[in-house]
Amino acid sequence: METARFTNYGELTGHGRTKLRADALAIAAAGLRAVDPADELARSLRLEGDRLIVRGTPIYGLGEPRVEAKTSAHGVAAIEAETVVDLAGRRLFLLGAGKATPGMAGVLDELLGHRFSDAAIVVKQGQAKRYALRHIEVLEAAHPLPDESSLAGGLRLLAVAGAARAGDLVIALVTGGSSALAVVPDEGISLADKIETNRLLLASGAGIVDINSVRKHLSAIKGGRLGLACGCEILNFTVSDVVGDPLDSITDPTVPDSSTWASAQGVCDRYALWDALPPAVAARLRRADPAQETPRSLPAVRTWFMADAARMCAASMAEARDRGYATELLGLDWQGEAHAAGAALARRLAGAAPQSCLVAGGEHTVTLGTGAARRGGPSQEAALAAALELTGGPAAAMLEPAGGAPAAVLCLDSDGSDGPTDAAGGLVDDVSAATMASAGCDVGAALTSHESYEALARAGDLVFMGPTDTNVNDLKIGLRGVSG
Repeated sequence: METARFTNYGELTGHGRTKLRADALAIAAAGLRAVDPADELARSLRLEGDRLIVRGTPIYGLGEPRVEAKTSAHGVAAIEAETVVDLAGRRLFLLGAGKATPGMAGVLDELLGHRFSDAAIVVKQGQAKRYALRHIEVLEAAHPLPDESSLAGGLRLLAVAGAARAGDLVIALVTGGSSALAVVPDEGISLADKIETNRLLLASGAGIVDINSVRKHLSAIKGGRLGLACGCEILNFTVSDVVGDPLDSITDPTVPDSSTWASAQGVCDRYALWDALPPAVAARLRRADPAQETPRSLPAVRTWFMADAARMCAASMAEARDRGYATELLGLDWQGEAHAAGAALARRLAGAAPQSCLVAGGEHTVTLGTGAARRGGPSQEAALAAALELTGGPAAAMLEPAGGAPAAVLCLDSDGSDGPTDAAGGLVDDVSAATMASAGCDVGAALTSHESYEALARAGDLVFMGPTDTNVNDLKIGLRGVSG
């Protein structure tokens, strides 16, 4: 199955440490299979007449999962680990945006499509053609930076939300990537302002929670405002792509918000953004009008997670054990600079016993200098740093395998698109850096200048997958083989 999952499988496994490379791809493929949100949603829903039954205990607001009282005003009851929603006499709407949204939309199109009064989702360019939905409008938009298509998508979702009334039911499928795919700038903020602010935030090295604190305070739909516009009960099905699973950074348009004007201002302080921000954006953030604060409560919203990094890493480790590796989970919370994470994984791998597999989940960033351009994504940069570290360090004279048991490192963005590129990440081994150097690449310079895409391409180490229709953080796999 991994041969179909990775479109350049033959190239990736045709050089270097071929056995380790094949195993790394198989281990990653198992992890990705485990976090297909469409499969999980199909298992979680069933329709019995006018009753929609949802398996699993929901999260209310931003709080911990709990079982609600037996009945509610709209005939909703929780019985053990199932929630029963009465659809009789209610109009049903669907809205969504994100890279993990289209597969789940397909499940709902089949199950409930004939009941929808209106339904629309916004997906990344290239995803729509993979699905033929009969009852749900599918719009494509730009990512990671928004454009006019993103504005059109955001306005369409706002129209769906605005059509709902008290007593109706909205199903929301908001997943990672929605912040760029669907935008509606708030009053006084232009689309050009939003685009430039997004560019600055993505280049600043800030984590996604900080980035979203700012973006939510410039938007007419983010930070729970789309949910507020619905004015009715919302069933929220999502996929976690943020370390720690904070709902208001994962599916923020349709859940309450914990960020504030003060937290958005703090991000601008910490990353020295004030002078670079568009004037209208800086003025709005400094003004911090309390009347324009994001909603703290949306009591009619309940959320279910369909996939997360924990499931992906657990399935990856199970596959590794089946292949004879001793496994270790390094954590689900790897964050910070991508190059540092890649080097750290390689160092841990160097000290691991033969026939070991190290697995980590998380989300990494790349901080660009003023005017710098990034040619590669965080997973590619992590892979390039790992390749260099596996030679023994960044010194040019050390571009030779470091000795000992062979090793391979796979750094992968689970959505299939790493940063602004068409690659999903990089697969390297302890001979990759030497291969790059022999092809005329200064590996250390490429890492410093954020040109990981070109460096990995020279060694045949870029990983291509296309859209995976899931999005559960980055996956890192390190394999240590056996000498000889």
